[in-house]
Parts: sequence; C-alpha cells; structure tokens
Amino acid sequence: MSSSSGNFSGSCGHMCNVQTCVLRTSLSLYNFGRRFLGCSRYKVCPKCPFFIWLDNPTCPRGNETAPLALERMSRLQSALQLANERERTALETAEEARQMAEKALEEEAKAKERERKARAACAKAKEKAMFAEEKQRMWKFACILSWIFFVIVMLLLCIGLIEFSGVKRPRLLP
Repeated sequence: MSSSSGNFSGSCGHMCNVQTCVLRTSLSLYNFGRRFLGCSRYKVCPKCPFFIWLDNPTCPRGNETAPLALERMSRLQSALQLANERERTALETAEEARQMAEKALEEEAKAKERERKARAACAKAKEKAMFAEEKQRMWKFACILSWIFFVIVMLLLCIGLIEFSGVKRPRLLP
C-alpha cells in the first residue's frame, strides 16, 4: 500500500482526511503491528483508498516473527472457539439437567401425594379391620355363651331338674 496525504474523495462520494480517519493496526503478514490511518467508513464503503502509514516499515525481525504471531493468534482463536463451543454444550447440558430436576421434583410431588392417599386408605382399612375384629370377638363371646347356656340346659334336662309338659319324672337320686 502506498501512503497519500491531503483530501481524497473515494468512490462512496465522501471526503477523507487525517481528522476524519481512524487509527488502526495492521495484521497483514509483512506489515504486522504497523499503525496507520484509514477511512472511518471502511466497513460501509470498502472501496475508499485513503491510507497513511504512521510509522516506519516493519524490520526484518518483525517480518520473521509476524507469521509466528499470526499462527499463535490463529491457535488462540481456535481455542476460544472451542471454549465457546464447550461453554454452549455445558449450558445446554445444564439446561437439560435443570429440566430433568424439575421433572423429578414434579414426579416426587406426585409420589408423595399417592403415598399420602395410600396412608389414608391404610388408616381406613385398619379402622375397618379393628371394627371387624371387635365384631368377631363379640360374636365369639355370644357363641360361647350360647354353648354354655345350651350345655347347662342339657345338663339340667339330664338330671331332671326341668320338667316339660307337666309330667314329673322319677328321680334317680334317693
């Protein structure tokens, strides 16, 4: 690139000069790190050729290290891109984990509700079982009493203490 001075009208139809230009740093291979003034509307209108170097050309040692610096910058950009991809993946994984945790909490709440209902049903069943056992005891007691009464009546009949139809039976005892 050559240097120029003064006003220059680019193909965009604007006037470039030292006051309206932007200070930039070259990243090209053989001018790496050199400072220059370039058109402030470069991204809008890339055809503007206004350009002024602010320093001397890069020394031979700078030209030797420029490819190394560019290579390192490329590696750093690749590492940054990889780190960004890992971060995006980690964020996606974290979001999936959060959704799974929410679902697990919902399932836990449903399970607790089912457990509460089951405990209530169990308590009702225990009450019914206790009531049934109490009834069973009462029936057993009634059955035992009826058998005892039956046995007593039978004994009395056998001994002859009870008379039926007004007929007296002879006593076997003296």
